[in-house]
Amino acid sequence: MSGTIRPKRHLLVAGMSFADVESALSLARLIVERLPATPSGLLVETQFANLVTGERHRIVAAGGLLREIPSIEQLKRITSGEARMLKALLAGLAAGGSAPGTFDVAEGDLVTCACAALGEEDVLLLCQRRILRLRGSVLLLGAASLHSETSLAVAQALARANAAILQEIPLSDDVDEAAVFALVDRSPATAIIVDLNIGPIRTEEGLRRLVSAARCPVVVIGANRTRQSVADTQSGAAGKFAT
Repeated sequence: MSGTIRPKRHLLVAGMSFADVESALSLARLIVERLPATPSGLLVETQFANLVTGERHRIVAAGGLLREIPSIEQLKRITSGEARMLKALLAGLAAGGSAPGTFDVAEGDLVTCACAALGEEDVLLLCQRRILRLRGSVLLLGAASLHSETSLAVAQALARANAAILQEIPLSDDVDEAAVFALVDRSPATAIIVDLNIGPIRTEEGLRRLVSAARCPVVVIGANRTRQSVADTQSGAAGKFAT
């Protein structure tokens, strides 16, 4: 008897460097095992065309030394090397010996590229190194009565594994997003879980600002809905100016 095969859920592990992804690897492994999910990876590199390089342009390296900004060719070699290392990390994440999902390299904005790569049931882990080494809470954002089984399961697993407090931040749908970002900015966190299906954060720009305020890994449920938000905005603009 034949039937419809439900596509596997993926965990998209996305970051802008090997160091960022490696720092969140333990979280990724927990999510893969808890859901379960097939791990996929995305390395998002800076748009090389926007970089200024050359002898007169320098950066401050470790130890305070001034060094020349690497050439575009050197940066591409660095990215290629990091991509190989990340692909190996991803293969090690695959649970039960199953084959890992895809691994891609994109150029541009982390949130934009990651959201564009997601399927409907996929979960997104936006990796970034924590600035503070102090162990913080696991923050779960959204209306408490509306949390999905997926977001609750992930939040509880991460809190338990990190011996951290699970702190629910109840948010109504009409709350000011700026207040949310300010609250997150003041809260030292090990990780943040947010479900874009229940709001109040629903857009790509809102997610981008959340990641900036978080300064820690962010787990996103329903991130693919940002594409619909963009489509709705474009449709509304087209209708407004139609004659």
